[in-house]
Amino acid sequence: MKPTKAMAACAILSAMMGTMPALAEPASYPLICRGGPDMRIATAHDVPDGVNTGQNAMTVYFRASANPANPGPGECVWMDRTFRPGEPENFWIKGNVEFSFQVYGNGRVASDGSGIRLNPEGSGPEAQDWKEIVNGVMNGGVFTVQVYNGGGSMIVTRVGP
Repeated sequence: MKPTKAMAACAILSAMMGTMPALAEPASYPLICRGGPDMRIATAHDVPDGVNTGQNAMTVYFRASANPANPGPGECVWMDRTFRPGEPENFWIKGNVEFSFQVYGNGRVASDGSGIRLNPEGSGPEAQDWKEIVNGVMNGGVFTVQVYNGGGSMIVTRVGP
């Protein structure tokens, strides 16, 4: 088979694309949060499509704090500044984590002597990351997530300082 100009152009384009750097994830920044009763957690599960197995995602909704690096209960804030108008007041994390909990009829999360019965389960550090966020939200603790602005939500790249 005789090479054509179109085949040569495709070969050159393929070679050029092989040398192009992959699109990098945007830089992320520390978001400091303090859990509390005004913070809300929502979880969802992607439906498997026959090729990809579904993953769980967790979105945490909060209020923007007016005090840099010092959020009040239910608030998050940047380490070095307050929120700008239009920045999302929620963050989103996705992973191979199962999330189970027990809730009473009045909406209160069940607890026992060991604390609130919320169990993120999975292999690897993802489950620990989810547990750190959930425990912070439910117990009013301070936690940090590294995020970038993904448009409608802040996207978590790492949990911790």
